[in-house]
Amino acid sequence: MINTLEKLKDIKINEELNNKVFRDFIKYFETKYSFKISTNLLLKFEIIVKKIATYNGHEFVKQSDLFGMLFIEQNEINDFEEKFKETMKETMFREVINYQNLNSNIKDEYEIKFNNKTLSIEEKEHALNLTKWIKKQIEIFSNENLIKNNEQLKNKITGEMIKDFFKEQNDIFIRIYKWHANVFAIMAK
Repeated sequence: MINTLEKLKDIKINEELNNKVFRDFIKYFETKYSFKISTNLLLKFEIIVKKIATYNGHEFVKQSDLFGMLFIEQNEINDFEEKFKETMKETMFREVINYQNLNSNIKDEYEIKFNNKTLSIEEKEHALNLTKWIKKQIEIFSNENLIKNNEQLKNKITGEMIKDFFKEQNDIFIRIYKWHANVFAIMAK
């Protein structure tokens, strides 16, 4: 990390840099944890994120640049890394989480009907269609190009951090999708 920070020490921040992603992330973080980050710490976060974005030649701050906030030593926010990653997960994978929550709700509803032998033909067809859709999602999430060729993950400073995070989340989503697909496939019979 010290070596990484040395690379950034003399970086002059691009004043044209759009930092909306940073501002939106901070706003969401503060709201989520009902916590106001001090001006001093906020400035430190913003400077490192902007330096990383500038170093990478980005015209705007990307989510991968935000991982630079983890380089800042601070004692203001307890469990910051854990909270940061949870917030990143919720913002970066919002759509996936929404779909998985919807699938879980339908699965729970259908499971009760399936166990009571009251699942309708239409619901069985819907379960079959969900199985097919989920299997396509598993195929998409299992494709290594999703990580290898993802522009959001390319970063000379935080690249490995964001890739590890992305892989970890991806693996979790795949496991959940597989579980849902198996349950819906059983119900569709």
